[in-house]
Amino acid sequence: MTTPENIHTFIISLPKDKHRREYLGGQLDALNMPYTVLEAVNGKALSAEELALAYDPKKAVRLFNRELSKGEIGCTLSHVSIYRKMAAENLPHALVLEDDAKILEDDLAATLSKLAQLYPADVPVAVMLIHVKRVDANSRVPLDAKHDVYDAYRGVHTHGYFITRAAAEILAQKLYPAYVVADKWEYFQENFIDVKCLVPYPVGLTEAAQSSSIEAMGVREKKLTDGSNYGYYLRKMFRQLVYLVRSRPFIRIEHKGRSELDPL
Repeated sequence: MTTPENIHTFIISLPKDKHRREYLGGQLDALNMPYTVLEAVNGKALSAEELALAYDPKKAVRLFNRELSKGEIGCTLSHVSIYRKMAAENLPHALVLEDDAKILEDDLAATLSKLAQLYPADVPVAVMLIHVKRVDANSRVPLDAKHDVYDAYRGVHTHGYFITRAAAEILAQKLYPAYVVADKWEYFQENFIDVKCLVPYPVGLTEAAQSSSIEAMGVREKKLTDGSNYGYYLRKMFRQLVYLVRSRPFIRIEHKGRSELDPL
């Protein structure tokens, strides 16, 4: 099945990673899913002037108790570029993939079509299509005979997700200048948009993810500030409490395992 015209597929990739694009592009071609490659922002190549415009280190420290690495800055700016494109071109929905993603299901296009029906473009929601360790079992919504949609609980990683135009418009505005990693879904969920996940998940990781050029996942290059930032911890606790009260008083956490097709 071809991806519907209202769902655009984007691959984020650095120019040097041709083999990754070709592998992922080959998978999409085999599924008859057209795609657009968007050049990732190489954070390590940004000049001091560019960083001054596109990055807010004070906000990063105030909200998250550390600065971002240049790789993390580039990753966030890469995803923001897609959100801006969706807003500028009035694109209803998008499938966003990083170049180390791996398609696990042959019926991905049909699954995306069902997600687009469930979440119209004006509903601010992102659906993680990757492994999420914990979900809110009370939030389960059947998508079809095979898949269920849940509220993600502190999900991470950005190598595969579905997003609506409304969510993209919000994130394009809220995440620039960069101050937070691109996969801080918990923060987005608490403050900006709904964040769901699909179980079982249709997008995994290739072995290339172990040395990701985009730095959307893996070990963070933490640069903690000197001393204790008590304001950060108080704000974090308050933010989480408000979210839990607002969303539902009784969340039932359920753990989800990895697919045997996605051992990483």
